[in-house]
Amino acid sequence: MRTALILPTLGRPEQAAKCVEQLLRTSPADVVIITPIRETVTDVWTRTYRHVMESDRVICIDTIGPVNASDGWNLGLRKNPNYDAYFLAADDIWAHDGWHDEVLRVHKESGAGMVGINDMHSDGNIIATHYWMTRDFIVKHNGGVMSCPWYRSWCMNFETTERAKRAGQYVYAEHAKLEHRHVQWNAALMDNTYKIAKPKHVYDQVVCDYRRCHGWPDDFEAVIS
Repeated sequence: MRTALILPTLGRPEQAAKCVEQLLRTSPADVVIITPIRETVTDVWTRTYRHVMESDRVICIDTIGPVNASDGWNLGLRKNPNYDAYFLAADDIWAHDGWHDEVLRVHKESGAGMVGINDMHSDGNIIATHYWMTRDFIVKHNGGVMSCPWYRSWCMNFETTERAKRAGQYVYAEHAKLEHRHVQWNAALMDNTYKIAKPKHVYDQVVCDYRRCHGWPDDFEAVIS
């Protein structure tokens, strides 16, 4: 299945470039990078991404200004609407060998439209931090978006996981490992990107609680249909 790994990034060119290189090495999928144009014109970007951008499997989308996580994932989907499947990626994950093959195996075996990844911290039977979705699942069960646009930084994964479970479309691929190297688990140092996101967490939790009580409504514009 033709898969696009959609990866918004901000302020971490060296880290993001290594992440993309590892994703390319461990998967046959394309990688869609979403980043502010102010970063792509810098010498640091040119130097760190030189080898990455030589790959015909890398697509870079420049934005005029910074975008939040949901906007980045949805922009990547909007600009690349014709893949068979999509993966909600980030610049603080580290792909382990065989993860993509395992996702496809579990999907084929189960028929599920959403496959949760083992981030090596969370219980994937409860919540998928990062995940693979078929295009059909996105259209039929996730409102036609990669990420509900009401969220800014957190909690979109709770909604998508619970939507998938409600539809009988969720499965956890325990042996598909993409380590989430996040400051929350002391797997990364606090940096400016995490600092920007942190004040949004309380807001996102309130949004999540409200939307859960109302049955996860499709009260937003679909990106694909």
